[in-house]
Order: sequence, then C-alpha cells, then structure tokens
Amino acid sequence: MSRNYGAKVITMCMGLSLCLQAPVTALAASPEFARTTEEWAKLRDNVLEYDELEDLIHEYNPTVQNNIETYNKTMKGVDYDDYSRQYLLQAEEYDREAGDATDDVSTITAELSAAQARNKAAIDEKDGITVSWENELAEKKLVQQAQSTMNSYYQLQQQLKAAKKSRELTEANVNATKNRQTVQMATQADVLAAQQSLEDADAQILSLTNQIETTRKKLITMTGWKQDAVPEIKAMPEVDLERLAAFNPAADLAKAQENDYTLKIDTRQAANVTNGSNQKIYAQNVANDTQQIGVALNTAYQSVQQAKAAYDEAALNLEVSQRSMNKASVQYQVGSISRLEYLQAESGFVSAQTGLEVKRLALLQAMENYSWIVKGVRS
Repeated sequence: MSRNYGAKVITMCMGLSLCLQAPVTALAASPEFARTTEEWAKLRDNVLEYDELEDLIHEYNPTVQNNIETYNKTMKGVDYDDYSRQYLLQAEEYDREAGDATDDVSTITAELSAAQARNKAAIDEKDGITVSWENELAEKKLVQQAQSTMNSYYQLQQQLKAAKKSRELTEANVNATKNRQTVQMATQADVLAAQQSLEDADAQILSLTNQIETTRKKLITMTGWKQDAVPEIKAMPEVDLERLAAFNPAADLAKAQENDYTLKIDTRQAANVTNGSNQKIYAQNVANDTQQIGVALNTAYQSVQQAKAAYDEAALNLEVSQRSMNKASVQYQVGSISRLEYLQAESGFVSAQTGLEVKRLALLQAMENYSWIVKGVRS
C-alpha cells in the first residue's frame, strides 16, 4: 500500500554495503499492539473494502490524526476549570506584555488580547470530554462521507456502463440515418441532428469518466493512499433486508437520543457554563437537539422506504426488459428485426440492469444514513 502520510521506514544494515529496507507504510494513529498482525495486514494491503472504511479513516485520515495529536497535547484529561484557567494565564501574560510595551499600539494590542482571553475564560464551556466527543463526531462523519463517496463511485460506474451502451445505439442510428439519406428518406438536417446526439453521448461519457476518477481519488486519499495510487476497490455489500426490516423510528428514538453527539456536547456545555445568558442558549440548544433527533430519524426512515419502493419498481422494470430482450434476440436471429431495433432493445435492457443497481446502491446509502442517526451522527 502506498500511503500518503509520514512514513515509518525500518532499516537493517549489515556491514558497510548490505542494507535491507522494509516497505514504506504510513504511520498509523494507533500503536502496533492495538491490532492483531492479521488486522494490520488487512489494513495495509492494496485493497480497499467497504467494511474497512471505519478503521482506515481512524488510522490514516490526516484530519483524524491531527485531531488526535492536538487533543493528546492540549486537552486530554483537561476539565472545565483547567480550560478556563488556561485562558486566564494567557490574559496574565498579555497583561505583562502591556506593562512592558514601549509604544501605544503595542500596549493597546496586548490589553485587547488580555480582555479577549478573559472573556473566553468566562464564556467557553469546553473541556477535555466535550473536545473528545467533537473529535469522535468529526471522525464518524468522515467515515459516513467515505461510505457515501464509495457508493457514488459505483453509481457512477453504472451510469457510465449505460452511457456507453446508449452511445453504441446512437452511433448505429447515425449510420442508419446516413443510409436513409442516400435513398432520400432522410435530410442533411437529420444526419446533423444524429451526429450531434453522438457528440453529446461522447461528452457524457467523458464527463462520467472524469467524475469517476475524481471520486476515486477523493476516496483513496481520505483513507490513506496517495493520489496517484491504484488500490483495488472491492464491490459494495449487498442490501441486508433483515436489517432493513428491523428499522423502527419509534423503537430506535431512545437509542438515537442517547448516542447523539451534538446532544451530549450541548448538555455537558450547558452544565459547564456559568454565564446566565449562555445558560439559556445551551438549554435551548438541548431542547432543539432532542426534537431534531426525532425529526431526523423519521425523515431518514421515510427516505429508506422511498428508496426501497424505487428499488422494487426497478426490479420489476428489469423483468419486463428481460422479456423484451429475449424476444428481440430471437427476432434478430431469424431476421425479423433490424440491427438497430435489436440495439434499441439491448440498450433498454442494459439501462434497466444499471438502473436496478443504482437503486440498490441508493437504498444501501439510505439505510446507512438511518443507521448513522441511531449511532448519534446527524448531518
């Protein structure tokens, strides 16, 4: 695996000329003993799998690594009083700078900084626990984003497949239009229109190809690979219908409220705050959070149901298209339909196939969105 961040190179040298060097791998966020040898090997291979995304984000995403490093240096174990005390110490330092200043501008600047630090100490409600929750929430949102990006990558692949088959039909139509023109059954305007459709099809294919590559690079860089790396991206998982059947907003609401990171952060900060006006603000935030969790859960559930209905409809459409394709194949073999008519049936069939897969992926994404809300992550 060609990783993007600080490399750990293990070098063993024997004598003056013999030196064996281990492969370069990214420096993970966790120590080596945090995972088994098999787990590390799976994360460090050149294969990206959907069920690895959470671990890859935790170990190799630069934002997560930076948050962990900053937290360990500045906030780990810090309570609210310690956090406020840091600002007060800063204010005292600015006071000394103001006293030592030799000009009015420096004095005013230092005095203003001291006042801002004291104000921060009075109104900032964070402590080590709230910052750790904020970091956890940021990490989980990155996992959610990676899942969505991988899903989009495969939806775009399906769209490209359909576009290429449609282009084949469009090209055949250009040739057929030219043939009709030779027997005066089509005009030059008809030919130009057909050629324009072919150019539009080529432009669509190029656009989809570029979107796929952009999405691929986004996915691999956020999970630890270099931008120019070419890891194998495994297929998306199947839709778990038993999991879908277990979705129940009424039953899941309590768990969603218990897990909700924003609610936990606002509740703790409401307990920390001493400023009266800020107490009212955080109390209102907590009330809003509690209400919005239920709204978000119900909205996500409705999206799942709509995605499932769209998937079922696409499955029926594929069955109809399959019958039409079978009929067209027989007719083409016996010469009762033209190649253009056969390609029309084939293009419709491929469109139905890819359409079903896109709807399946959309259903999977809707299910993930619902599950994330239950796990405490709202957009």
